[in-house]
Amino acid sequence: KTEVAKKYEEKFEEIAIDEYQDSNLVQEYILTSVSKGNNVFMVGDVKQSIYKFRQARPQLFIEKYNKYKLEPEAGEDRKIQLFKNFRSRENVLNITNMVFEDIMSKELGDIDYNTNEYLNLGASYLEIPEQDYTTDIEIIDTSDEDNDIWKDENLEQSVYIPLEEDSNDAEQERVEDVVLEARFVAKKIKELIDSKYQVIDKKEGKRNIRYKDIAILLRSITGIANVYEKEISMLGIPVYSDSSGEYLQSIEIET
Repeated sequence: KTEVAKKYEEKFEEIAIDEYQDSNLVQEYILTSVSKGNNVFMVGDVKQSIYKFRQARPQLFIEKYNKYKLEPEAGEDRKIQLFKNFRSRENVLNITNMVFEDIMSKELGDIDYNTNEYLNLGASYLEIPEQDYTTDIEIIDTSDEDNDIWKDENLEQSVYIPLEEDSNDAEQERVEDVVLEARFVAKKIKELIDSKYQVIDKKEGKRNIRYKDIAILLRSITGIANVYEKEISMLGIPVYSDSSGEYLQSIEIET
């Protein structure tokens, strides 16, 4: 070790690193250089590794995951598994486990998604017996120009129009896919509100769903969230996103 590394090795009694599955070789070298070897606490989930394009090496996590042992067999290198999920209802966890058990394997994601990797219910939720809490999977055919979503009378004419048959503009097609999905989501929100879907409120108990109970999760908000805002607003639904001020970065403007 260099003198600088030795200096920091003596300085740090404990080293904790989060999102370890996204560490790269440079970060691993630094971590190794400034640690004593037995004073590092690494937290991560290889299933959530998303930074391979930044040279992340999830194999670093996998190597330790396979090498380290659980108590009571563990020695100095110890593995602690956190199985419980406190963020979602059981039906959400069940559908997630079902999907990923079929698609995630060592060949695809460096790990077999089996019962050892399942998301397990950790929180308790009050239930309404007559309320359906099943998880729906909706398929939207974005190639169908006759899709009823385009013809919704409650939506004013949008600036986005279906592609011409001879068009090969991939970016414009992407914009229209986003519009179609956003319109579908807007209609689902309105249906939930109009149907007086029942939810459990910690303070009020059972009540009708409100707009503030609904969140939309997107893989990326850049250039997409603003489209959702527009389409949802067309139905008179109050909506807010953190994408305000990103108009010039939207996919419509950039293309």
